[in-house]
Amino acid sequence: MADNKKNILIIMGRYLPGYKDGGPVRSIKNLVDYLGEEYNFKILTCDRDHGDTEPYKNIKVNDWNVVGNANVYYVPPKGFKLSLIKRLSKEVDLVYCCGCFNDYAINTLILKRFNIIKVPVVVAAMGLFSPMEFRLKYAKKKIFTTIFNLTGMFSKIYWSATSQMEIDEIKQQIKCKNNFFIAEDLPRKVDETPIIKEKEVGKLKVVWISRIAPKKNLKGAIQILQNVKSDIEFTIYGPIHVQEYWDECLIELNKLPDNIKWSWKGNVDSENVVEELKRHHVFLFPTLGENYGHVIQEALSAGCPVILSDQTPWDNLEYHRVGYSHSLNYTEGFINSINYYVKMNKNEFNDITNNALKYVCKNQNDKVKSNGYKNIFNTLS
Repeated sequence: MADNKKNILIIMGRYLPGYKDGGPVRSIKNLVDYLGEEYNFKILTCDRDHGDTEPYKNIKVNDWNVVGNANVYYVPPKGFKLSLIKRLSKEVDLVYCCGCFNDYAINTLILKRFNIIKVPVVVAAMGLFSPMEFRLKYAKKKIFTTIFNLTGMFSKIYWSATSQMEIDEIKQQIKCKNNFFIAEDLPRKVDETPIIKEKEVGKLKVVWISRIAPKKNLKGAIQILQNVKSDIEFTIYGPIHVQEYWDECLIELNKLPDNIKWSWKGNVDSENVVEELKRHHVFLFPTLGENYGHVIQEALSAGCPVILSDQTPWDNLEYHRVGYSHSLNYTEGFINSINYYVKMNKNEFNDITNNALKYVCKNQNDKVKSNGYKNIFNTLS
């Protein structure tokens, strides 16, 4: 029987087995996990992880590799050639490009602008136009968007956003028609097995996990803990993306009082994140901005209530008794939330753990039912 599934080419900076880019890798893996039986996914990506000098082991470079439910074509850095993107686009029904500021995205936009790519091209905004994110390397991004607006590089593409708010953010920077789709990030599949954690009154295991870079605001988390008087075990996971920023964090870590014991565990494989998080009580994440926040969903899946900034789409946490979100300027709110969990005994805390698991399971089911990716793929291809 002929394979009647539509062919989708996803172009992105890094994919599995890489993990240092965090959310984007997880977003596409989840997409492939959920919809890989319905569509043929082909992924064009780099042959090494962020900052690495050597390719991944046990892969074929400049050739196709089967990775889960996708076929992945790995290229070396600077390998996203116009000729390659042109050739691969002829083999598919739609091109889905993650981001628009990278070399692979620019080449894709150029090819589409001059009608060399014949199939529809969808650009996933990936949170790049949020005020906090766009401010990073602002001058370079503003020059890029200005030139591409003037030359019509965005005129023939569609946009994939995760919310109406993200659409509004894109419109502030990009001249485009009303050519938007909303497709919320799909969550990691949740293990619904109940979780029981040990918990002593007056003590708390706090975890932070992400890329160590300014946007993720590890320094802010440390500064919050500098004002906590209870016994805290603070564990940091994540790769160093910006060495200068990690140096600043180390200065703040050395200011922590004796009641705060901290450790940095380095990288954790994406598939082991939830199991690692289960060792802890609370996820502290005063991020400067998240488009979705896969690690938030993973923390809740591990039975960890979350204490977040208000710069994520995760709201009504307090109503559901699964955490809190605060303004970045409201340090006292973060401290009070930590102390709330410090005072709990084992039974009280495991009620919260149970709430977190129920909440994230419902959230997962709702997102899968309403997923907008099918709408994109079926409408355009």
